[in-house]
Amino acid sequence: MFNSFLASFDRYSHVSDMDRERIASLVHIERLKKDAFFVREGQVCRKIAFVIKGMMRHYYLTEKGDITRWVTLENNFATSLYSFILQKPSFENLQAIQDSELIILPHSAWEALMKEQTVFKEIWTKHMEENYLGMEERVFYLISKSAEERYHHLLKSNPEFIQKVPLIFLASMLGTTPRHLSRIRKSLHLHL
Repeated sequence: MFNSFLASFDRYSHVSDMDRERIASLVHIERLKKDAFFVREGQVCRKIAFVIKGMMRHYYLTEKGDITRWVTLENNFATSLYSFILQKPSFENLQAIQDSELIILPHSAWEALMKEQTVFKEIWTKHMEENYLGMEERVFYLISKSAEERYHHLLKSNPEFIQKVPLIFLASMLGTTPRHLSRIRKSLHLHL
């Protein structure tokens, strides 16, 4: 189980066996049942999860209902970043949309790794850069492109979302309704 977690760091930098052992000593496994919360709006998020199995939905509660910001798939990290870094109440909810297994890095362990391991700090910085760029791209598409264009972009850039994420959450991520997304998908299949 820890292999995919530790291998995820290799995307960003070489991690020595000693550093791997230190990181592994600070994490533990948690299981979330479908619909259980990792963190709720208003709570302080005190951990980062690496999703080994399952999916987690990041969403906001609004007057119009809940809006899915993102869905974290397997072999990816999830946290309420604002809350985790600042140790302030979260604006968002993170909820398992399938039974999930998570590798958990507590905030105190994250702080220790940031202070003692240059390689961990380097990995964190590169990971945050990648996430920020992805978020900036998503905002651009949400503001300037049609739902059809957003769907086509997601199909090209992250096809696993199209295959794995339930339609209702995918539609919300794309800023459209499930009904309209179904029409987009149907139209796309007619043109193939």
